[in-house]
Amino acid sequence: MGNAVFGACLHDGRAQVFRVECLVSRGLPRVQIVGLPDLAAREARDRLPAAFAQQGLQFPKAKVLFNLVPALLPKRGLPVDLALACSLLHTTGQVPALDRSLLAVAELDLAGSLRPAARGVLLASMAGQAKSSCMIVAPESLPEARLGQAHSIAPASLVELVECLRNGATCKAENVPPPPRHSITGQPMKTKKRPRLDEVRGQEHARSAAVLAVAGRHSLLLQGPPGTGKSMLAQRIAGLLPVPPHGLALELASLESLHGPVQFLPQQAPFRAPHHSISAQALLGGGRPLRPGELSRAHGGVLFLDELPEFQRPALEGLRQPLEEREVRIERSNESACFPADVLLIAARNPCPCGFASHPTRACICTPAAQSRYLRRTSGPLLDRFDLFAEMGPVPAERLQGAATPPSDEDARAAIARAHRIQKQRIATLGWGASCTASRQQLDDAGVQHQARRTLIAAADRLQWSGRAVLRCLRVARTVADTHGATKVERTHLLQAIGFRPPASLAALDSPEAVPGATS
Repeated sequence: MGNAVFGACLHDGRAQVFRVECLVSRGLPRVQIVGLPDLAAREARDRLPAAFAQQGLQFPKAKVLFNLVPALLPKRGLPVDLALACSLLHTTGQVPALDRSLLAVAELDLAGSLRPAARGVLLASMAGQAKSSCMIVAPESLPEARLGQAHSIAPASLVELVECLRNGATCKAENVPPPPRHSITGQPMKTKKRPRLDEVRGQEHARSAAVLAVAGRHSLLLQGPPGTGKSMLAQRIAGLLPVPPHGLALELASLESLHGPVQFLPQQAPFRAPHHSISAQALLGGGRPLRPGELSRAHGGVLFLDELPEFQRPALEGLRQPLEEREVRIERSNESACFPADVLLIAARNPCPCGFASHPTRACICTPAAQSRYLRRTSGPLLDRFDLFAEMGPVPAERLQGAATPPSDEDARAAIARAHRIQKQRIATLGWGASCTASRQQLDDAGVQHQARRTLIAAADRLQWSGRAVLRCLRVARTVADTHGATKVERTHLLQAIGFRPPASLAALDSPEAVPGATS
């Protein structure tokens, strides 16, 4: 069939293209597939003869051998039925040879109709651009294939496919409309309206932490009694994130393609809020073939872990390295994958099992041992990876019914946009932008006043911070300076950053002599 017929499979967390060869020789009628096909591919030996018969096509009464090249690549994750059928149609002369290579990804039912692949069509279309000039998919998969900018056709049955290949012109690029940017239906996609920050009344400290989290992509831990708005604030943080650019939107759609059909390129940053009963594999990624977990599916957006201490310990501890490296590496005996994981981590927890240890009026009914066990469920190394900590308390009823608490949604977006403009300028001059991953040398190059540096050293000694905590506090101070449009980190910016460290640590700063120049 022209140069070659290709199929696709999912391996190492991405789609890989392989060539399909067919040989019809004398012998007892049988169909044999070699080249590490999976069980679904081997079952195509029984589907192909029935599909050919129902469509009035000739299936050879001889020995039919299919070879999937390369042989050492496991063929799983995507159906190979249509690729086998195309190769056989050309070998038996039922379709003429074309001057184009074809990539076929669809399943055949016993009636000879094309059925869509369960996942991975977008990845296959992107991977096949280098080797094939036309992709053949089921009608339901055509919009997803065009998202990858592949020249695609979608016959409903084998007979329609034969007519298309005989005509030849259908596979030409000029007959295929350009791929849609955001919607596959041809209609304007309705963006889901996300709630506004104005709806959160009170909680000035937590609202300021939310703005800094978005401006510098800093991880945030919210703590407080039940009903104080922790989950409500986390949902509104996602609405402050900018619209993902086209490259990031395509990357997010590719990750989602490993889980199921993709309908459009996202117009909003993702917000993933898995239940605390999630397993480590579902959170980090895994399966067969390898698929991204909730962490990677939140890439470029928000991963919200509500009731943080209730998550399984292996799942939480597995987050430590990906949060530092902004990617998840999964190693299996015969497969490995690396998925992006640049997420804004938002977590929420109660101060104790009953939730009222920090409530100003309601008494806590937990024993000290129960409180200790509850807090120990989240390890110190994981807590040390949070840049921002915000304690939330109950808001009076009259405040809830009153005017909106500043900053408004517009003011918050303006501060975030101001910080992002400064970060873009820093990329041009210093080669780095957001401070969430900046090194100490990079922060020094951007400018830190001497008085601010002295304050940081005194606070670190007094509070016994780790080196990571010192660096994270300086990163937050850099973001505070960005939101105010300042070029250097001043002492006021650093004091505000210290205010977002864990509340237990701030108790040591109550005295004026704790930090040089501080006032009580």
